[in-house]
Amino acid sequence: MVLSEVALQAPITLGDRVEVFVEAPGQPLDLQQARAAHFHPGTQPVLSFGLGARPVWLRLRIDNPQPQALNLHLQVGTTWLDRLEVYVLSPEGQTQYRALTGDEQVPAQGLTPVQGFVLPVPIEVGRSELYVRLASNDPMLLPLTLMTAEQAHQIERQLSYGYGFLYGFLLALCAYNLMIYLGLRERSYLFYGLYLLSIIGVNMAYTGHGYAWLWPDSPLIQRHIILALMVLFGCSGLLFAARFLALAEHAPRVLATVRWFCALGLSSLALLYLAGQHVAATYLAFAFVSVFTVLMVALGVLTLRHGRLAGRYFLMAALCGMVGTAITALSVCGLMPYRNWTFHALELGIVIEATLLVLALAHWVREQQRAALRAEQLSRLDPLTGLRNRRSFWELAESVWSTALRNGRPLSLVMLDLDHFKQINEHGGHQAGDQALIQVAEVLTQERRSGDVLARWGGEEFMLLLPETQLEQACALAERIRLAIEAKRPLLNNVKPVVTCSLGVVELHDHVSLEALIHVADERLRQAKKLGRNRVEPPPKAQPSAW
Repeated sequence: MVLSEVALQAPITLGDRVEVFVEAPGQPLDLQQARAAHFHPGTQPVLSFGLGARPVWLRLRIDNPQPQALNLHLQVGTTWLDRLEVYVLSPEGQTQYRALTGDEQVPAQGLTPVQGFVLPVPIEVGRSELYVRLASNDPMLLPLTLMTAEQAHQIERQLSYGYGFLYGFLLALCAYNLMIYLGLRERSYLFYGLYLLSIIGVNMAYTGHGYAWLWPDSPLIQRHIILALMVLFGCSGLLFAARFLALAEHAPRVLATVRWFCALGLSSLALLYLAGQHVAATYLAFAFVSVFTVLMVALGVLTLRHGRLAGRYFLMAALCGMVGTAITALSVCGLMPYRNWTFHALELGIVIEATLLVLALAHWVREQQRAALRAEQLSRLDPLTGLRNRRSFWELAESVWSTALRNGRPLSLVMLDLDHFKQINEHGGHQAGDQALIQVAEVLTQERRSGDVLARWGGEEFMLLLPETQLEQACALAERIRLAIEAKRPLLNNVKPVVTCSLGVVELHDHVSLEALIHVADERLRQAKKLGRNRVEPPPKAQPSAW
């Protein structure tokens, strides 16, 4: 190829332009031996040799017809290569440039986050030869590109902007969720924040940001950190899912399986590391992440089966994460053609997944809040009649009582008790008694005003607190309630018995407390019972008028 023309154009992918030679097991070659080896043409724009591949030699002959040397850059686009050797031979066959790098070298010359290894290759006038030797226990994926220094700088700038957005977005989500956890102590936010941190960690490890920024002098860490973070990424995701989906409550057996799976993955990886089986550990990590993505989708389906609307967001998020992870993993392992979008599909899936999981978490929290509110409301209501219960009556009546005392306003209280209620239960059964109570509650609800406080006091007793109401008005209302209940005659077991009630009425005068007012109303109710039942005590002075 004529590099004087190439240098002015877009960077050139070299996979199908180089020649390839794979070393025999246990027979490493030096440069002179490699020059005599029998190379074969590359067949793909991006070469991939899969997991546990043997060391590979690449050869490229370059013609430079320009009158001056060219200063180009070779980009080997993976950051996890154990050993990378680059040789440039002059037209006379002399080694004019040599570089040794890789993630097991200190320092790792040319390591550029995301881009991989970017090394300068000077090309003399005439025909030069470029030899590259690569060795790695991790997936041997080789995106090779030749470009000018300006093109390399431009690509680095574009990738920096992209990853700056990615990490900024994920860190913002992480900080947001951790702060909410500190405020609410809801562990779902904590687990989701840890899951986001694991996503950032595994991405920084395999893109080279970690080795370039965080542990540049520790090749031992770089050798093991990617696989370890892959497994931790899966474990933290399942930990969040288990909490979010409440597996301990709804699916304890599934939770036990998830815990067993995480423990098995972590312990197996540790044992393989201790045994020095790096290739086996690599297979394990990729298999673990693959199963993890499938499990996340399965847990999302389980959520929908439990009827939780937040499960829709979770399932969509899990599907996006699974598709992105699967595409990148297959691309890295050489099981599908490498493209820029396939290599970065994991990151796109992560962004979509993280966004949908935030929506799922927000929806879940809203469901929790609504459930708590419903439970709080139900705790204040009588489950049979739907009226306020005694506890709720006290909470509201105290403020009404205080207002009447402070402003010197009238306040009355009506206490109602059904007559011969035990006979209704004995003759018609408890279902008949319940129906009678429900009908009485309907009458009281229809007769009360919006500001009155109505409650089922207990058993067959009801209480009605009437602000801005004098005794005469309260007695008139009580009489109308008595007549309405007597006329109601609910259908109980195919008969319509007469249901009557007795009522005690009292007005606030010099009573020292609401309890004292209720005590007087109760005494008057008992007096009505003694005087023959089905009456109001004290009796109204006239027929009840419109309220």
